[in-house]
Amino acid sequence: MDVLMMSDDKIFDKPAIVPLEDDRTINGAILYIENVPILEHLIDETMKSMDRTLRWGETGPLLLTRILFEQMNPSGFTDMAVFYPIPHYDIYKVLLPEFRDECAEACRDAITIHLFNNAIVRMGYWKDMAPPIGSFLHEKLGEGDLLRYFDETYPVQVMRNMLDNFRLRMSGQALGIKSIVREFVPSLMRTYRHYHPKQN
Repeated sequence: MDVLMMSDDKIFDKPAIVPLEDDRTINGAILYIENVPILEHLIDETMKSMDRTLRWGETGPLLLTRILFEQMNPSGFTDMAVFYPIPHYDIYKVLLPEFRDECAEACRDAITIHLFNNAIVRMGYWKDMAPPIGSFLHEKLGEGDLLRYFDETYPVQVMRNMLDNFRLRMSGQALGIKSIVREFVPSLMRTYRHYHPKQN
């Protein structure tokens, strides 16, 4: 579950589908390019990265953004509202009922919505469970008769707690007492040895 079709009756008449994920990034989850020299250049650049340790996105969004901004006219790129109406840092909102209306408004003119699978998995989302009733994503899955593919539905409070825990982990505020002690005790000992060195 990474890309969800929002509408199949909207007209898209550009020769290439190069959607912006935000003001300055191209994501390859939804992409169509006919230009053979550009495609060959992308392949060549990807092949140069073989057998190397890569950062996440180095042969994906980072490469696409660099090459396509160099080789194409950005006026031909598609605004994020069409294919990426909800940015990756707000994707959690599709999972909570309190953001249903905000998400619906953001997706009003969208053809697809990218659910940023990697981000949702990192939040701890179990894919065999549907999002909470009342959430924007639950509503859209229901409209497409897709809820039958899920075993259960997340209770809304469980989803809120899961997302709160994720935010705490990302901010570092979730450090438990054991983690703090593991860091504090060695630091304290180093400080003591620094100010009270052994006498020979």
